[in-house]
Amino acid sequence: MSSDIMKDFDTIAPVKRVARIGGEEVDVSVFSTRATLKLIDMTDSPEKIQNLENGKNIESFVEVVATACRRSNPKITADWLMDNVDMFTLVEFSKFVLEPIILKLEEIKPAEDSEKNCQ
Repeated sequence: MSSDIMKDFDTIAPVKRVARIGGEEVDVSVFSTRATLKLIDMTDSPEKIQNLENGKNIESFVEVVATACRRSNPKITADWLMDNVDMFTLVEFSKFVLEPIILKLEEIKPAEDSEKNCQ
């Protein structure tokens, strides 16, 4: 009797999400753990969120977006985005890149809040 267990996590594939920006193609299907942790760190307090909304810490925000892009296209850095893309396009691109992770974090947050209320 064998007790081997094999779970193939490569079969858990997200929906393919590809964008073209500044002449470069970027596959943002996978939002890396590194990018997720940076995003959480930037938004883990009301003050940090307010700073972002007021235009502060924008370079760090662009770095999160670039981190998510670099996996498929190493050319995409925060500097590259800020030098090659106008602000309005960058905002729309950022929304596209961040959409799946924002939705997932919003999905997790209500579950955490309800757990706290049960304690």
